[in-house]
This record gives sequence, structure tokens and C-alpha cells, in this order.
Amino acid sequence: MNYFAKFLLVVGLPLALISGAMSQENTLLSAANDPDAIADGINVLGEKDIAEAWLINPTTRYPHFVLGADYEPSGIRVRLKTGKILSLILDEEFVFEDRIARLADLDGDGRDEIIQVMSSQQKGASLAIFSINDGALVLKTRTPFIGRSSRWLNPAGIADFNGDGVLDIALVQMPHLVKRLELWTLKDGRLLRNADAQNYSNHKLGSPYLGLSAVADFNGDGIDDLAILRGNYSSVSLLSFAEGGVNEFANYAIDGVVRGDFELEKTEKGWRLEIGLSEGENFSLDILPDHY
Repeated sequence: MNYFAKFLLVVGLPLALISGAMSQENTLLSAANDPDAIADGINVLGEKDIAEAWLINPTTRYPHFVLGADYEPSGIRVRLKTGKILSLILDEEFVFEDRIARLADLDGDGRDEIIQVMSSQQKGASLAIFSINDGALVLKTRTPFIGRSSRWLNPAGIADFNGDGVLDIALVQMPHLVKRLELWTLKDGRLLRNADAQNYSNHKLGSPYLGLSAVADFNGDGIDDLAILRGNYSSVSLLSFAEGGVNEFANYAIDGVVRGDFELEKTEKGWRLEIGLSEGENFSLDILPDHY
């Protein structure tokens, strides 16, 4: 591949970039037929300028391996609606401790940003926001690194959690240790933390399952809420951010050991939440807005 830049300094982070436009014969490339794609990645289809996004280039250079596999991706690749392929490869210091290239229009400009967990070998994880600028994938901004190696975070949901018309990102800092839920918003090109609460988790150490949370308007107030596990994994909490801060308005004990992702289904009267258990069964919870 043709490298057009060795390093680009963006908010203090050096990134090596791969040429944004590939030749015409590669415009049909996708996660399904890309030899560089990671084996257990989650393919994401977009509705705005990005048609598809996926993670590439597995590496063993950061042996934290919090997701159970013995590698982490070190690059992102996207296919635009025009068919053009753009790629970005991280410098040797960094990896993506992630399996999904999340797409969301965080700044309301009609184009998607890409939301990733990016980790430094020296300073641990951060939440990084990438965008397309002048035909290339670039780092837009990020949260501070946690501060030491082998410290991780996991996104829990992207929605307008406080009803101000702007998308927010819920994440859990160190879901196996500190277990601090945080709410972040992109404003004027920077990520700002709006709220936080202790003793919540959305991941088990060594598990490939990233989705131990779900987003919907559970209490019927017209604003999205978050379903997430308590820090001891024995119950699921429903949280609202609508009034500022974090308000836990319901909590339900789970009969079993949580293993798999949350699955949410709309029902006639509300929502049905299914949580995979270690015995191969599911914990089912009917969430009815009229009850709150």
C-alpha cells in the first residue's frame, strides 16, 4: 500500500496513516472479504457517508488481551458510500482494545464519527473519536488515557441520554476494577464528561462479549435510558440521565451467572431484555414504562 504520511500529530498522538483512496478494483472490499480484517470483529453498516466500518491488522504487541483473544486490532478500515476505501494504521505504541467500529454522528454535521477504544502500551485505554477529513481517516479527539498499562474501558451506549438533542457516549472506566460509569459528549471538537456513578460494569474479564448493556426509553419520558449490570454482576439496573447526574430508577436481581450480551426486543407494552447466562439459558426481564 502507498503511505502518503509517516506520522500525523493530532491532539498530541502520532498516527501512521494509510493512503485514503485505493484503486478502483478495491472499491468492493468489505469486512467479509478483507484479508486484513480481524477474525472476531463486529461489522457495522452505516447510513450516512460511511457505508461500512471494520477493524483490521491484528497484532500481539500489547499483551493485555482483556477480550480473551491473543491479539488486538491495530487499524480501522471504512468503505464510503462512494465506494472509496479509507484505512488508518496506529503507531507501534497503540492498539484498539475493541472489536467493533461504532458509527454515530456525534457533532450533528450529517457525517458519522467512528468511536473506538484505543489503548497506549504505557498509559492504558482512552475513548477515541475518528472522522474523515480531506479524504483521510484522522483522530478528532479522545478522552485522557487512564494512566497506566493494562487499564481498560468499555463503551455502554450512544444516545441522547439527557434530552438536549446531542448524542452522548456512556462508558465504564475499568469495568473489572474501579467500575465507574461515565457520560461523555462531543462539544466544540472535544469530549467533555457530564456525569458519573460508581459500581456498574458491562464486561467480565477475558470475555469476548462487549454488550452487557442496552439503550431504550425504559421509563417512557421520551429520553433514552441505560440498562447495565451492577458491579457485582448479580443484578441489572435501569438508569436515567435526564435530570443531570445518574438516577437509578430500577434494579432487578439476576437468577444465574451472566455470560452473554444483552438483547433487547420491543413489545406491545414496553421492552423485553434477555441476558445470556453461563448455563446456556437466558434471564428475561419485561420492562414496562407504566411501572415507573
